[in-house]
Amino acid sequence: MELRCKAVASPSIILGGNTTVGNNNNNSKNICEGPLSDLVGVRLWDAIPHRKRHLEMKRDGLLRKRYGLFTAKKQQRKDGGGGTMSTVGFLPGVVMGLLDSIAILGGGGDGADDGDEAMAEKQPQLSNNSNNSLQQLRRGYVSKILELLLDLLSYPQTRTHVAPYLSSQHLAVQLALSKLYRTKKKNKKDESSTFVVLFHQQVDMLLDSERMEIATSTSDEVGNLPYSDMSSRIIHERAHILQKLLHRHHDNQECTEVIYAGVGRVTDARWLRSKVEMWREEETLYDVCYRLRLVDDNDHDDDGGGGDNNAITTTSSNTASMAKLLGVTRRELLTSILLYHQSSRKSDAAILATAPLYPTERLLWDAHSVPPGQNYSSNNTITTTTLSLPKLNTRFLSAGDYLLRNFRLFRLESAYEIRGDIVDVVKRMRPVMNRDGYSKEEEEMADYYGGNQNDDDAQDNNNDDDNKTVFQGWARMGLELGSKKFDKPGVRLIRVDPPKLGESVPSSVLAEVVLDLHHCATSLAKEWDEISEFDNLFLVCVDGTRMTGAPAPFIDGGGAAGWGGGGGNEEKRRTVPDEEDCNFPHRYGVRAVRGCMVLEVRDGAGTVLSDPALAYEKGGKPDPKGKLRYLRVALDPAQFAADAAAGHTNVYDTFNLVVRRHGRENNFKAVLETIRGLMRGGANSMYRSIPSWLMPVLLGYGSDPTMASYTSSKMKAFASKTMGVASPSAESDYGDTFLDVGHLRSSFPGCELTVDGKEIADDSSPSSDRKKYRVKVIEQQQGQNTIIKVDATSYPFPPSYNGNDIRFTPVQVSAIRSGLSPGLTTIIGPPGTGKTDVAVQIIANLYHSFPTQRTVIVTHSNAALNDIFDKVMARGDVDERYMLRLGSGERNLQTTSTSSHDFTKTGRVAHILSRRGDLLEKVQQLSESLGVSGSGERGADGAPSYTCETSEYFFFHHVKKRVKAFEVAAANKGEDSSSANVVDIFPFTRYFARLEGDNATSSSSASLLLDEARDKIKQIMAIFDELAEYCPMELLRSQRQRTDYLLTKQARIVAMTCTHAAIARSHLVNLGFHYDNIIMEEAGQMLDVETFVPLLLQRGESDDSSGAHSRLKRVCLIGDHNQLPPVVKNQAFSKFSRYDQSLFARLIRLGVPSIELNKQGRARPDIARLYSWRYDDLGDLGHVSTKDVFKKANTGLAHTFQLINVEEFEGRGESTPTAYFYQNVGEAEYAVALFQYMVLIGYPPEKISILTTYNGQKELLLDILTQRCGVGTPLGGVTPGAVSTVDQYQGQQNDFIILSLVRTRAVGHVRDIRRLVVAVSRARLGLYVFCRQSLFSSCHELRRTMDQFAARPAKLQLVKGEHFPANRLAGEDVPESNLHKVNDVTELGALVHSMQQESVQG
Repeated sequence: MELRCKAVASPSIILGGNTTVGNNNNNSKNICEGPLSDLVGVRLWDAIPHRKRHLEMKRDGLLRKRYGLFTAKKQQRKDGGGGTMSTVGFLPGVVMGLLDSIAILGGGGDGADDGDEAMAEKQPQLSNNSNNSLQQLRRGYVSKILELLLDLLSYPQTRTHVAPYLSSQHLAVQLALSKLYRTKKKNKKDESSTFVVLFHQQVDMLLDSERMEIATSTSDEVGNLPYSDMSSRIIHERAHILQKLLHRHHDNQECTEVIYAGVGRVTDARWLRSKVEMWREEETLYDVCYRLRLVDDNDHDDDGGGGDNNAITTTSSNTASMAKLLGVTRRELLTSILLYHQSSRKSDAAILATAPLYPTERLLWDAHSVPPGQNYSSNNTITTTTLSLPKLNTRFLSAGDYLLRNFRLFRLESAYEIRGDIVDVVKRMRPVMNRDGYSKEEEEMADYYGGNQNDDDAQDNNNDDDNKTVFQGWARMGLELGSKKFDKPGVRLIRVDPPKLGESVPSSVLAEVVLDLHHCATSLAKEWDEISEFDNLFLVCVDGTRMTGAPAPFIDGGGAAGWGGGGGNEEKRRTVPDEEDCNFPHRYGVRAVRGCMVLEVRDGAGTVLSDPALAYEKGGKPDPKGKLRYLRVALDPAQFAADAAAGHTNVYDTFNLVVRRHGRENNFKAVLETIRGLMRGGANSMYRSIPSWLMPVLLGYGSDPTMASYTSSKMKAFASKTMGVASPSAESDYGDTFLDVGHLRSSFPGCELTVDGKEIADDSSPSSDRKKYRVKVIEQQQGQNTIIKVDATSYPFPPSYNGNDIRFTPVQVSAIRSGLSPGLTTIIGPPGTGKTDVAVQIIANLYHSFPTQRTVIVTHSNAALNDIFDKVMARGDVDERYMLRLGSGERNLQTTSTSSHDFTKTGRVAHILSRRGDLLEKVQQLSESLGVSGSGERGADGAPSYTCETSEYFFFHHVKKRVKAFEVAAANKGEDSSSANVVDIFPFTRYFARLEGDNATSSSSASLLLDEARDKIKQIMAIFDELAEYCPMELLRSQRQRTDYLLTKQARIVAMTCTHAAIARSHLVNLGFHYDNIIMEEAGQMLDVETFVPLLLQRGESDDSSGAHSRLKRVCLIGDHNQLPPVVKNQAFSKFSRYDQSLFARLIRLGVPSIELNKQGRARPDIARLYSWRYDDLGDLGHVSTKDVFKKANTGLAHTFQLINVEEFEGRGESTPTAYFYQNVGEAEYAVALFQYMVLIGYPPEKISILTTYNGQKELLLDILTQRCGVGTPLGGVTPGAVSTVDQYQGQQNDFIILSLVRTRAVGHVRDIRRLVVAVSRARLGLYVFCRQSLFSSCHELRRTMDQFAARPAKLQLVKGEHFPANRLAGEDVPESNLHKVNDVTELGALVHSMQQESVQG
């Protein structure tokens, strides 16, 4: 027992946590070679009974070959006197120890006392401990072993060997039959009951995982991927084998029904059990199991088939002894083994189809499913390092496995956030009860829905309105349901539609929710009126009679992790936060929680307030009438079905509180529905949407992680067969990527470069002429060397737009080249390396090079999307009518271009209609100039008489004919085009004269060159070409039809956030939306599934003859895994389940080729060195050393960056007014005082940002800024460019950053070096950090950055007499007489106060 406990102290020792499996080794064979081979490699097959092993080896030739090599090597070692390989027995020994511990914990097993004595003998120091300590050790051992087995089963490479072994030992059956598993779950919160619940959940997960029948064969290579579960095929095959076996050996009356039954019956566990129980002879049951090679009481591997009984200790193969150990009969054991082997597992799609999307009160306050977000323990909450949660790995068993794990974790993380919002609203509403008492019916409901432990003491009084719960407070995000004034119930069921064919839950459940806004202030009522279609609300039943009124429990130990770690006495009696307390429902009487989605909102007069089309037509939402709001909502059908099955649908009549949530965080349901929809569609539909060359990489299959790179042989073959892509050796249009020939030369160092047939040397002088280039890269093999030749062809650069103005580095050019090529491109962009500029250039080049293709842009934040649109529009070469922005953040888009139109769908439609009117006016003028029509044919308001349709007739009958006649006449002149004057034969002279005005007429009518005339004809042609695109807008009358047409037919660049992609997926797929390229910025900040879903926004192409099932050609992921990962609020999900792992980081860990940008142009070189050590060879662009703004020193400050030590202010350091709400008054005052000082000496306040690492400090900073720079102060109205947390500020920058690290007792989450990288990389010119220097300098993870800070004084040094901007150079020595050393915040505050007084007096 001692050895086993040590061996499995942590499963990460076996699996390497986040590093060993799936990180260093990319080949599936290599993963089980080396350290893991002794534990779960091919050697484990020695522990499998011979008959079972022989059967499995027959199915897999490659596995049989590997096992044969292993057996030969083992025999050779044995013959040579090397001994046996004893480590083969590790996992069997661990499993045997697991079963022994479970037997003891369950109260059974003959060796319980002996085990305790043996433990005491081996560990004398434990002899004085109580039996509870031994029991606690056993519980920890069992939990860790089950976690280990779940981890081994979740990796494809280890599952290949572990799953057959566990199946041969019937571990899942033994666990399910154990006394511990059959122990009834208790409602107590002690450690024993908590362990029982955890054990049940872990065993359930193991049962589900082991029965997930996928292709685990070692011969499954990339060409034969297990995209979908093979459960159905395998189970049907097993059913046929069972029926054939019974027909051959047991064709009697007892077995007839099973022999001739359908497969569905045979795989039904209940039906099969009823038939097996009819078999009178136990030996019949044993014989069937024996012939199926499930059991063999006499199998001791006597044939020498490779077993090593001296090295292997397996679970007892004798069914009688196994049954005795479990406390069941042998027949019951054999029946369970047969049923477990034969019965079908519920498919992943079926599991999700019946899974509620909204969390209920049971899930919200289940400490095992939704554990506390921090590491602490209380007398009511048990902290454990093992949880019954799924984990995200680097590799997955199948597409279904990937989606199911993400679905469960996303739902649980959403539930954690929802729980916090509901708790906050309930507390603020302050529920109380007028008189005690509830009806007997509601008492029964309370028992079902989790009434508190004192329910038995509650009195049964009358259940009239006077006994209902009343709310004495108010909450911004919560409102009491119903209207007492108008006698309106809060919730009323309207309709329950029957299930669809093949489903078991109602297709829809509709209800009406009534809100009364009479008691709401005007501003609050306006917020509730903002509720719109598809918003999610939560209905809560709060019962005052069930309120215990007990306070929150205390945290044990005071200085628990997450609370400062050994702080002062004030921390010892800290209570558990209400949002983390699992007893909160009992304390506040929360009986039920249900979610719903808003379908329609009406006011008291019945006017629909939620119809976006109606709001657009009327120019905004109509003014609501009255104070009542009627919301038609859709309830969760799966949850309603569960309530109906339990007979508790009347819970919907008891809701008395509604809770709303903010926009982005309330989109969880759309993401869950999208994942469920993908599962329902089957893995094949995913395969048709995602290219075959990409899916293996995403799931972590295959031995070659480079297979999706544009240089791989697979992608070269794909390029040669697919239209719209060019192979790496073909010529690619780089457009305006290169500023001149010199830039082109420097972008391909070490290569032979020819431009327009002329060889360009390295020392050639750059040309001032701006041109565009098409480039062809040719690789030639000469011996062992590869010679790279670059052949470029130039073509004119149009002077009408700005284009690219960035001199890209060679690595950036390499990234652009990869982005233009087919396949997967991953670009790592350290801070300030221009990854957004690279993305914009790729977008522009794709737009010009492939005019028939559509590109989708996906980002994590709206700010990043706005930045990309700003830069695309600033180029001027992308027609804005082809750009479209989806999502709510589209309204905040403000481009720097001269365009006055927004990029929303409605804005684009409005722009098109306006543009259409302008073009039709030109057609009208052209018609009048040609004499085809007169001004009298215009409308009453002077509008043109033409439509898009009639303008097309006009073009064919009048314009095209005149153009053809002009070309013939020009050809008959026979003069050179450069000098030919064609003004006399040009048919559109009058038209252009009207456009240019009378002044231009006299000058232009004298002469007109042929080339100029043709350019004018092109302008006319462009009018009619553009009008042809707008013609459908005349046929489509509704706003929705027009926006859908714009999205599917016209837009070529479509942008959205990853959240909106999940929300809109089903609508886009139904519309037939398609795209060829996808570019994802901020990919390192997206959850794994948030990156996966945008790849599935279209259906797969149906043309199988081309061999390309998917239209997708290019996938470009841009991010930085060395900065902050996706935001996961619950640490249990991020640390235990690795839910904060992004797809971008996972691909990097898998070894997918990536391009890391290596030159930063954001910060001063000395500031960049604070974080450049985290990257490989991160250097600086030239302008950060040559531009004046970087060469000048920071006015009034002695250093460009500095760490200022802040001691306790007024006797206090960090504080926590409420849980996790960290504040530091001294640092906040210091930071604000420095901001005031900088503004007073002339710094623009918008160039300064104040950042901190905690929300509590941010709120404190805002409060102090309001006091110091509020109305009536000398700096009234002056605010920084931003006051934000480091996490929220990722992706942004400013010239000067003031940073507060807050903590004084423990380093906190800045220990994550990725957070520090983000914090110190936001500044361009100046960085000033306030913290407790001794604390952070002693942190090993931060040492390389803190050592650079330590080289400078720890006290703020100011320079006297300077005013912004200063002429002093950076690094220039400042005379000691001009330096002012600030000792503390009080001194700086006094200095700022005197400066303010001087400014006021001046």
